[in-house]
Amino acid sequence: MARKKNKQAAKMPLDIRSKMYIVMAVCSLMLLVSVVISFLLVGGLDRMGTEADSDSADSESLVTESGYDKDQNTIDETKYTSTILEKSDDAGQTYVDETLFLGDSNTARMYRMFDYCSYDNAIGSVGMSARSLADFACVQMKGSSGYVTMAKAVAMMQPKRVILTFGTNDLSPSYSADSFVKAYQEGIQTIVDAYPSVDIIVNSIPPLGQVHSNQNLTQSQVDEYNKALVEMCQKQGWKFLNSAEVLKDSSTGYAKSGYVEASDGIHLTKAAMDDLFEYVRTHSYITEDDRPTVKNVGKHVGDKDVSVSTASTVTTTSSASSTAPTEEPQSESVSQETVVQTPEPTPPPVQEPTPEPATPEPTPVPATPTPVPATPEPTPVPATPTPDPATPVPATPEPTPVPATSDSVPESSAPVDQTNSGTAPENAVVESANEVQDTAQS
Repeated sequence: MARKKNKQAAKMPLDIRSKMYIVMAVCSLMLLVSVVISFLLVGGLDRMGTEADSDSADSESLVTESGYDKDQNTIDETKYTSTILEKSDDAGQTYVDETLFLGDSNTARMYRMFDYCSYDNAIGSVGMSARSLADFACVQMKGSSGYVTMAKAVAMMQPKRVILTFGTNDLSPSYSADSFVKAYQEGIQTIVDAYPSVDIIVNSIPPLGQVHSNQNLTQSQVDEYNKALVEMCQKQGWKFLNSAEVLKDSSTGYAKSGYVEASDGIHLTKAAMDDLFEYVRTHSYITEDDRPTVKNVGKHVGDKDVSVSTASTVTTTSSASSTAPTEEPQSESVSQETVVQTPEPTPPPVQEPTPEPATPEPTPVPATPTPVPATPEPTPVPATPTPDPATPVPATPEPTPVPATSDSVPESSAPVDQTNSGTAPENAVVESANEVQDTAQS
């Protein structure tokens, strides 16, 4: 009996545990089901909203301009021959690299989406208008704590020339061409004031697709703005790049087929960029470089966009491409420091070891040979003989009396023999005296 009770007692806890596990499993299953249901509900709503947005976008993309006359605001190039850049030889990639491109999303696409430019020679802010050019701080420079305006960035980057492409985001039925040009001119003037040596080139507003996503944008107004830009450039002495002529379909006046994104009819495709940059290179503007000494060149590393919602048209590759330039400036800054240090080596030329050539002061060595001729001082030795031989010594100046020369010759030979004999005995002196007497007697 005791054993049966023990067995039943042992079975009791197992039954309770199994019940607990079952309850926990059921609760977990119910929780999982509720989460799935909630997710489906939320996802369904979002999907409905997305579909609604896409439907509205599709309906907007079907906006087609009516009443457009492509010949209404054509630019008469004969009136602006000194302003509109004419066709030239291909200036090559160097020309592009020396140019700083400023603009809106189409400019941003040049280096964020495509590789026609880089952060070193382009600055684009998505959604930016010409009205914002004067005071919108949208450029991040290496070493700066915040954003700076494009004018400030130009002064820091010190390019030879700038090509500005603004105007698409200014288009509005209520915004006149005169107001647009006035604001644009003020913005450009801030660049001229910040860096007077830069050449100003204003690019035309690119054409729209015949079907585009914003009903406020019209090709009629694009043409009107471009015509006003040419007149502004002529008055201010700036150059106008009429790139729209290579992007437009001559038969319709709108952008060529495949030159704008099908999703919006506004942003230029790679095919359009190819033609645009070829046009830039073959309509170049090269002047004498009158910039002051270019040093401590600023590095563009980031941008601030006006419209975040449309930033997707530029892609998000900017973050990857912006990190690369941040590393490059380090090497450049180092090179700049070395440039500053290179003049310091000028003291080494003060290596006035040049006085070492002064070591040829051994010139006194030639002075030592001079005493050698002084050795003929043995001449006083002939003076040691009796006063009789002294007479022949003064006979050296006797060249004046011609007859005396014959007498002096043997005398001069005598002293030479004395120098050679060294210390001669006194008998030699006596003999020389006797010879003198004999000659005298003869």
